[in-house]
Amino acid sequence: MGTAGENLAFLDIPEGSSWVANREVTAALERHFLPSYLAKARWFPGNSETRIKPKIIARLPFTADSTTFVIIETNHHARYLLPLRVDWSVDAAPEPDKSIVARLHQGEREGLLCDVAADPAFIRRILEHLRREASIAGSGWRLDFKPTSKLGSQPPNTPSRIRAIQGEQSNSTALVDQDYVVKLYRQIEPGQNPEVEMGHFLTEAANFTHTPALLGHLEAAHASASYALGIVHAFVPNRGDAWTWSADRLSIYLDSIAKGSEERDKAITARRDYLQWVRRLGCRVAEMHRSLASRDDIGAFKPEAIDEGDLDFWIGDVMERAARIFKRLEESPLDVNDRPLMERLFRVKPRLYDYAANLIRPSLGRCKIRHHGDLHLGQVLVANEDAVIIDFEGEPSRPLADRRRKAPAARDVAGVLRSLDYAAMASRQQRQKLEKFNTPTSRALFAWRQQSTDGFLSAYQDVIGASVLWPDRADDTKAMLNFFLLEKALYEVEYELSYRPAWISVPLQGVLRVLEEGGVA
Repeated sequence: MGTAGENLAFLDIPEGSSWVANREVTAALERHFLPSYLAKARWFPGNSETRIKPKIIARLPFTADSTTFVIIETNHHARYLLPLRVDWSVDAAPEPDKSIVARLHQGEREGLLCDVAADPAFIRRILEHLRREASIAGSGWRLDFKPTSKLGSQPPNTPSRIRAIQGEQSNSTALVDQDYVVKLYRQIEPGQNPEVEMGHFLTEAANFTHTPALLGHLEAAHASASYALGIVHAFVPNRGDAWTWSADRLSIYLDSIAKGSEERDKAITARRDYLQWVRRLGCRVAEMHRSLASRDDIGAFKPEAIDEGDLDFWIGDVMERAARIFKRLEESPLDVNDRPLMERLFRVKPRLYDYAANLIRPSLGRCKIRHHGDLHLGQVLVANEDAVIIDFEGEPSRPLADRRRKAPAARDVAGVLRSLDYAAMASRQQRQKLEKFNTPTSRALFAWRQQSTDGFLSAYQDVIGASVLWPDRADDTKAMLNFFLLEKALYEVEYELSYRPAWISVPLQGVLRVLEEGGVA
């Protein structure tokens, strides 16, 4: 038997046997085929085939057409979901595409074992099961399809056009006509999924209308544990995510600036329209926070006083991340162009803890609430000149318990402020590569960034008003925001070190700006 990476490799299934139940087939999948498939999957966090050691721990029957949910456990005890189906009706392809886990051979016939997360028939069946509130038992597990009260308002007709979102990184998402968004979680954990929980609350308890309505979710139960496997939202017509849209608006603005006086009106219009939208985003984020703090009678969403344990947790979390970053930078120094930033960061290392601890102390009188947890421009849709907030999973690298943890509203605000800064600095970096960056462009870019961040924050504060969600004093506001700006920028540094080292200067500058404001850097 060859490996899945070889064009002629087959997974042999004995006649009269099923791939699901046969131990030899399972062992071959675990040794050869799954590592090869997972190494190429966008949603799987590793890419070294030889280091991936998957173990199939559960097989959950899904439909009569032989689709099976397979749960695997990897080296580090993380669990992942694959919906797999055998197709004997096609010839085994000589060059398997990215959805094909293995080419099959059984007697005289050949077929394919496919990951069907983006398969239209599979997506349709999920919606059918959700409408029927189906429950499917097998192998000691149970699949439960749990609709919300909003599902009945969606069209009951059979979906006609289903397409996968190609840019998805950690899940598998499909758009169904102009009606549904179906997301399948890939990494799964036991416990309450924050996106499901937040969706239920905002849709049915708080009636917050600037997020897609939750229509239902799919859950697996085993013994005393439950796992969210997927979620379905109403589709919201939109012009794309705010990160891409912001980059386009900024490009139009800077190109117009570069052309001089004949394009002046175009530049003014682009900036005015964008600032109006940013202010609207500030309003929507504030309205979301007010909604999340609106129900004292629901324990998981009741606003709570911040205590010393919270402060110690947040400060400790920041310092643990900083320690990881310093260690990585010591082991693998940056490119020569980025080293001055790294050296400045190392100079403040001895004072970082005291600075972070002093920043967060003034927030002691504010409350903590359930919040988005990973809010940035990529988590916002531009819809009819308005802002619609999506993806309430929280930071995917954190365990579920941390993602459900309450925090000051300022944590989300800092996420948007960092994202607005990132959008401007990303544009700067791109233009420097294209040698389209000069003094007028530089001034225009920094003015855009300042006006965007000021506009967002001003609109947010206008709507949040006099509230236990926000500090009364300007100094306290600045200190609390700077703490969470530091937290977010350090998260970005760690991310870029892992995935995009060429971008490391952007978050490093963000960290240093916060430290400079405090007189540390």
